[in-house]
Amino acid sequence: MGQRGSPGATERCPLSPKSAFFVKLSEPLPKPFQPVVFKEALYNQQDPFNLTAGVFSCTTPGVYNFAFDNEMFQRSVKIGLMRNGIRVRWKQAQAKDSHKHALGTVIVQLEKEDKVWLESKLNEAESEKETPQMMFFGYLLYGN
Repeated sequence: MGQRGSPGATERCPLSPKSAFFVKLSEPLPKPFQPVVFKEALYNQQDPFNLTAGVFSCTTPGVYNFAFDNEMFQRSVKIGLMRNGIRVRWKQAQAKDSHKHALGTVIVQLEKEDKVWLESKLNEAESEKETPQMMFFGYLLYGN
């Protein structure tokens, strides 16, 4: 065994950027082609999701995972996941005499100030039929 060496230099690792939200809706969907406005935030610590507008705003560029789950009974649903006004993911499902889930997920590269939201594609009469339970979440996988 040799002599003990002098201590090495220490560096603090920068904190990884964080961005995440998880919101829930338990009331009728809005009119078609408008963002779904969620009433309850289950997680929105960094405040990236605007509950009033129903829109996620990217402040940390990077790769994100977004997903939604719409539980329904005796109704149909058409949901679009939108990024800056362009449909990224589309889900259509119908539950006649049973409960059913319409699930969708996508991994997407976002730049600062990109916007992501869900839109209902149902007509107004169909939207008002039943109160769905919908959840929507997104989180940063890694920053640029």
